Amino acid sequence: ARGELREVSWPQLRRQVASCAAAFKALGVQRGDRVCAVMPNVPETIVVFLACASLGAIWSVCSPDMGPVAVLDRFRQIEPKLLVLCDGYRYGGVAHDRRALAVELLAALPTVRHAVLWRNLDAHADSQALAGPTRQAHDLANLLADDPPFSPEWLPFDHPLWVVYSSGTTGLPKPIVHGHGGV
Repeated sequence: ARGELREVSWPQLRRQVASCAAAFKALGVQRGDRVCAVMPNVPETIVVFLACASLGAIWSVCSPDMGPVAVLDRFRQIEPKLLVLCDGYRYGGVAHDRRALAVELLAALPTVRHAVLWRNLDAHADSQALAGPTRQAHDLANLLADDPPFSPEWLPFDHPLWVVYSSGTTGLPKPIVHGHGGV
């Protein structure tokens, strides 16, 4: 996130994935629900992805440097139930605040019932700014803080794992679904 090297041990990863999965399950995320993220390549993104996979939820992610149209062209098609957002990212030593993007995305994605904020740039960023009349807001750090038992779902070989997209150069980006089998 800030150019530093971070290491996550296997036991830490397992605990965080279990905590996130239990939290998502308590929020009503279940098999087949879409969970999307606008996050950089950081350990927290991997944790959330693995938690989704363990529940049978379907994952999709966009980089936080993408604009609102590009993100919405992708996520509107799959109607996410939960959206994980970062307050910003650093590139080349420069901080890029993405809180306005988060608010804009949530306003345009009415299926999102839960918005989860990862505080990357501002330790005091208010996750409740992402709440709405039909949407609850949560802090990712809180969702990763427990140490519950972990038992991933057993899923069929062809159960959807994630959605990636074509470039969108000839119309809307086309969703491409990958299954659990073989991954």
